[in-house]
Amino acid sequence: MKVRDVQHPMLPETTAEEQSRQRAVVSLRKILNARVRSANVRRFEEEGAPAFAARHGRQPQSPEDIEQAFFESPGYRMWSAVNRSVQEMIWLSVGEPIFRDRARMQAAASALAESPARLGALKLDPAYDPSPEIASVDVHLQPGGYARDDSSEDIVAGAFYETGGNIYSFGQGAGKSDSKAGVIFNLLRSDFPDFTPTRILDLGCSAGAASAAYAAEYPEADVHALDIGAGMLRYAHARAEALGVPVTFHQMDAAQLKFPDDSFDLIVSHNMLHEISAEKRRQAMAEALRVVRPGGLVIFQDVDTRFAPSDVHRVEKNWDTAFNGEIFWKTYGEADLVADMTAAGFAPADIAEHNMEAVSNINRWYVISGRKPALGDAA
Repeated sequence: MKVRDVQHPMLPETTAEEQSRQRAVVSLRKILNARVRSANVRRFEEEGAPAFAARHGRQPQSPEDIEQAFFESPGYRMWSAVNRSVQEMIWLSVGEPIFRDRARMQAAASALAESPARLGALKLDPAYDPSPEIASVDVHLQPGGYARDDSSEDIVAGAFYETGGNIYSFGQGAGKSDSKAGVIFNLLRSDFPDFTPTRILDLGCSAGAASAAYAAEYPEADVHALDIGAGMLRYAHARAEALGVPVTFHQMDAAQLKFPDDSFDLIVSHNMLHEISAEKRRQAMAEALRVVRPGGLVIFQDVDTRFAPSDVHRVEKNWDTAFNGEIFWKTYGEADLVADMTAAGFAPADIAEHNMEAVSNINRWYVISGRKPALGDAA
């Protein structure tokens, strides 16, 4: 299933001028990534480190030293300032058409959600108070963040996530058929060829692109997905209905699942680990093990910052922590996720880390998987 640039009624109708503005932002991001950011480590070596040594009488050693040294480089400071500005421009370029077209989009979402022919379901929890560590943050500067919910029909969080995410990804060169779920499909085909899930849970589903992809890939499976924001979930549900795939969406915390033990064959998450605290990450892993069936798989896919070849590269990748609303980006990158999975109850022999190529072949993804022992397996 093509998951980027999918057309459906909840996308804003844009004018020629708005489309031009969005294309300009995409072009700026491509320039910043391919031509400017790619030279940041060289700027550290040629400008930042010498300036740090002149100021402090020693070479930068710790990650904190390295971060200070980066900002001794005029070239790096220029990139940082422009990158922040262009990230803000993403939301301006999609926000204007969203708010102008909001009434029509919300009406379309409501019609799909309430249709007698609907395929899936939306289960919101009025008593749920979204986790403040996420709800109080404008993650990657998205206005209002993931938990934004302006009214009983609001879908703005989801609209922002999908439209802004498309511009962000296209600005990195990702193709319109790129799919994080597709990375997991490739992993299942290569490493677990005999595994066919019949009940799937997508943790931290955001606007539901991956959730819909699982429902399309496994049409016989019962697919469920969860996230913290009602507005995000209304959008995700309507989007799945528009695409003709059945998904049940739940407002729920991944660290406090309300499903019985042994409920799913496959539990997945896409880019969730870097959005949550270490404590919540460990709780989510333990909960995933609890609700996956014996013989089932738990798979977490996330960004490739963990593949950084040196401390300098790692610090450069941590820019998002301070400047892009990604408050747990560094926490994720420095975590021992194998130890976390082991502490959650997975057997070390059943845990594997994977360095996966993106479907679009432009980058890599980090994936960690764990399998719950089948009944009768030796302890």
